Amino acid sequence: MKIIVPSSGEDITSKIDDHFSKAKYFIFMDTQKDVWEVFENEYIHDKHPGDKIAQKAIDLKTENVIVTHIGPHSFEILSKANIKVFYFEKGSVKEAIDKLKRNELAQMFKANKKHGKLFKED
Repeated sequence: MKIIVPSSGEDITSKIDDHFSKAKYFIFMDTQKDVWEVFENEYIHDKHPGDKIAQKAIDLKTENVIVTHIGPHSFEILSKANIKVFYFEKGSVKEAIDKLKRNELAQMFKANKKHGKLFKED
């Protein structure tokens, strides 16, 4: 399974970043090979960084993304590519990945952030 997680640091033990498109780093994990790599968010200052990160996830043949918050553009791009998005409130990237492996994370079916604001509960 190939997973991308927004990270506040350059290591798998770093905390998950609160927002997909504004994360400084991303951890890419291949659970079948048991290897991970970090890449810096080169799009952080672009107009729609989440769109470009979502495309990078597609290019890496990612199957799952774990987030705390994600906007509608990024979510739509990932969903159209059949990449599942899972919610993880807080903790380390490793904790998030371990919970996904144990099927303990809820899949998201819509974005939970829009233009810098959290959506209100339905």
